[in-house]
Amino acid sequence: MKNWLPLLREIRAGVYSVVLLAAVLGVVGCSSKGEVVVPAPNAFLAPHPESAEGTDRGVEIVVETNAWDGDPPDLGAGAIALKVTIRNESSHPLAIRYSNFALVAANDQRYSDIPPYSITGRSYEHLQPRWAYSDANYFAVPLPTKQMLEKAVAEGTVSERGTVTGFLYFKKLAPRSPAISFRAVLVDAQTGETFGRIVVPLQVKPI
Repeated sequence: MKNWLPLLREIRAGVYSVVLLAAVLGVVGCSSKGEVVVPAPNAFLAPHPESAEGTDRGVEIVVETNAWDGDPPDLGAGAIALKVTIRNESSHPLAIRYSNFALVAANDQRYSDIPPYSITGRSYEHLQPRWAYSDANYFAVPLPTKQMLEKAVAEGTVSERGTVTGFLYFKKLAPRSPAISFRAVLVDAQTGETFGRIVVPLQVKPI
């Protein structure tokens, strides 16, 4: 019977590892796929699917929710990706600074835009092809990925009559934050003065 002890220990360790991985993936799945950000009912909808827009002082910002189409497909608990298109028809050169964008919850809790190179965490992706692997076969993808950096809005300046499109990344929202808003501060790139603000109402919707 003693000869079986090492084998039993290995079996127990393997079962424990599978259960632990399932628990971790369950938590990740709940945080990343249990809810999505969508335009609020009172938002001014834009032509793109699941998008809304706001304007002020000649600047228009269109916010597209659930538009991430890069690698990894699921950002997991690392970040929320919002695709924004900024059109500058004002008389100011518009400064693009990550600190000028935020998601704000109903309780005034602020989630600042994260510089893409500062994102941390991992996304858990199923091994492909799916038919060849069980539901327990996942691999971890460190964030940020190359596409997350390439698709991000870069800091800089949007000149008069200029347009920029890309993704902004925000931290995952705290539980029970159904009503949120995307907020942008409009800053003159030359003078540093604030000349406007844009608010786009959004909401967190369970799926």
